[in-house]
Amino acid sequence: MKKLHFRSKGENLASLAPIVKKSKILPLCLIQTNILEQNQLNADDKNIYLNIEAKILEDIAKLGQKVIVRSSAANEDTLDTSNAGAFLSVLDIETSDFKAVAQAICKVKDSMKINRQACDNAQTKDFILIQPMLQNPSACGVAFSVDKDNCAPYFCISCDENGNTQSVTSGAKSDLTNIVCYRGYEPKNPRVKKLVEAILELEEIFDCRYLDIEFAFDSNDVLYLLQARPLVVQNKRNLFDALGAAPLLRLTERIDTLKLKHPHILGDKTIFGVMPDWNPAEIIGLKPKRLAISLYKELITDNIWAYQRDNYGYRNLRSHPLMHSFLGAPYIDARLSFNSFIPKNLDESIANKLVNYYLDSLSNQPHLHDKIEFEIVFSCYDLNTPAKLKKLRSHNFNRNELKRIEFSLLELTNNILNAKNGLYLKDLSKSERLIERYEAIINSNLSKIDKIYWLVEDCKRFGTLPFAGVARAAFVAMQILNSLVEIDFFTPSQKESFLLSLNTISKELSNDVYKLSKDQITQEDFIQKYGHLRAGTYNILSPSYKEAFHQYFSDKFAQTPLKETFFELDAKENERLDVLLRENGLYLNAKELFSFLKIVIEGRELVKFKFTKILSTILDLVGELGKEMDISPQDLAHLDIKTLLSAQSILYKNDLKEVLSLDIQKNKNEYELTAALKLPPVILNAQDVMYFQSSRIEPNFITTKTVIAPIALEDSDDLEGKIVLIQSADPGYDYLFAKNIAGLITCYGGANSHMAIRCSEISLPAVIGVGEEKFLDYKKAKKISIDALSEQVFIL
Repeated sequence: MKKLHFRSKGENLASLAPIVKKSKILPLCLIQTNILEQNQLNADDKNIYLNIEAKILEDIAKLGQKVIVRSSAANEDTLDTSNAGAFLSVLDIETSDFKAVAQAICKVKDSMKINRQACDNAQTKDFILIQPMLQNPSACGVAFSVDKDNCAPYFCISCDENGNTQSVTSGAKSDLTNIVCYRGYEPKNPRVKKLVEAILELEEIFDCRYLDIEFAFDSNDVLYLLQARPLVVQNKRNLFDALGAAPLLRLTERIDTLKLKHPHILGDKTIFGVMPDWNPAEIIGLKPKRLAISLYKELITDNIWAYQRDNYGYRNLRSHPLMHSFLGAPYIDARLSFNSFIPKNLDESIANKLVNYYLDSLSNQPHLHDKIEFEIVFSCYDLNTPAKLKKLRSHNFNRNELKRIEFSLLELTNNILNAKNGLYLKDLSKSERLIERYEAIINSNLSKIDKIYWLVEDCKRFGTLPFAGVARAAFVAMQILNSLVEIDFFTPSQKESFLLSLNTISKELSNDVYKLSKDQITQEDFIQKYGHLRAGTYNILSPSYKEAFHQYFSDKFAQTPLKETFFELDAKENERLDVLLRENGLYLNAKELFSFLKIVIEGRELVKFKFTKILSTILDLVGELGKEMDISPQDLAHLDIKTLLSAQSILYKNDLKEVLSLDIQKNKNEYELTAALKLPPVILNAQDVMYFQSSRIEPNFITTKTVIAPIALEDSDDLEGKIVLIQSADPGYDYLFAKNIAGLITCYGGANSHMAIRCSEISLPAVIGVGEEKFLDYKKAKKISIDALSEQVFIL
């Protein structure tokens, strides 16, 4: 096969037209800009078409009724730079209108003027490319032969199936179909199969495996190549060879095994997701290094999560790990999560039926994977539960089954709400011992290994275990609070008013930043209280407030303290709510309910604040230990915490540095594979590992406000008055709230995430969990409008 070298867009297409077999190229006309310059074309000239050679216009007329006029610059599609979208394209020009054609040519030429001036090589040529407009395309899009960011071996396709030729490249639409296909997998989708075959042919022709193509399918599913250019891969991490087929095949086999029915778990199958429960994508990210993921498993998802669900009246799933590491990517077992929300006194057959209903619901609506407790699961009783349960009637649940589900939820919820013996009270009390035990260990003469070991143990027993309990109670509180809005007892603004009245750690932090700016407290006192916080709570490479105070707080401090607000129901509202609670069988009155809401919502954040202090110290001690052994923090990030913990009770034949170094090197090698890996947010079937379409994203809108403001990234110098974009809704980003930001957008995060709760508390307009595609679009914007009430985001 003839080999080609990349030239300009039009020249590439012209050279490919006679030799490609797997795609078609529309007829084209190329006009060299030098010729146009000689004729001194001016788009405002009424007789502009007279300055273009008649033959050129005749050739254009032969292309068809309508044409598209595009740039084909010498430095537009090179190995060094693509200049994608830098120059003008003019669509739908009637070829019979010579003036319109000439004006379009002139406009495109003028948009290339800077390009021509910057080109020093007199031999290079710039062209205007003119082709027929493809009529009624059934699909249009862009395809990369590898991951454009790291060259991982995936075909990445973005497609508008409504046939809009500009929607993908312009970024104007968010409802595109995004497809990822591993190179070693043969796609069953006929269009994708044609695309892959066409890309492979182009790779051979250009002797290049890093390609960016634009394509379209006509109404007969004929594939047309609209552009072919090299991906710019210089100065990028190249992971093309990091991910072979063998590990992916092992992963598919493992997922098939995990999906089998388990004798001790309800449900006929399972689903895996990055957000259904305990939200790993939000807290540790989609590709955490080994120390972060192993700490998260050790402190929460291996055992603690199940112990506390059992304590609070749900099914006993102790010893069942909630989170799996799929080649380093954290995924939650949704079947286990659904089991853990079943009241333990519910009849087994009804419980099994309910779990299968949850699994089917998530299978049919995978975009709800970060909202399962709001949209799918019935995990507690609230004032709207009887109405919510009615939807089960259309899923073969009878009235008797509905009543038994309702009563089991009611009994469980009453036990949680108990003002005298509620387990949340014991958990709050238990957490109060954490700091005392922490200080005893830190001030002891124990070795660093022993300190790390016992801090991990105490963090589980007196930190994450009670936190999991209080967080469960706080979720019940938020469900009941939301139900007051659903039944029209409250307006949304009344709910926000109540949340604003709470005294949370977030509010304390904002007010203390204000005091710091007024010299009412010292920096030392501020760091003493908040210095352990860090943006990446489990990430040793994320500096704490103490380590990087000026990085977090270098710009303007908060100008005004948060206002103290007061919330109280009047006598009639109290009386009416008392009646509602009694009618629903809840064993507390209005006053006791709001006392519970306040205690657990504030308590959840306080317990989290306490246990993250211990977690941060664990990371600090690991760093100090590494420093003594001349192991860098970058390497320590790849250490499995279990390897370090085992050293407390096992004496290895090799010295500790060698043991840790061997573990780090093994995990670093494996992380190369993780970095190259592309998986969907929800895995329904094992083959999703090889081929998937991105799920529809449903972001979570906070408050009912509208805000218009410039955007800023988290590391920007000036955040005040900006809508700030951060990757995940991680707790360590609390410092943002002290900077008078106008709003917040996160790539990942759920409706019950830390940031969602924080933003509700301080009435900050926010959009949590917009997904990767929208997040990238928003990062490119200058100014954004968030209309939280109508749940819309506009790029201005």
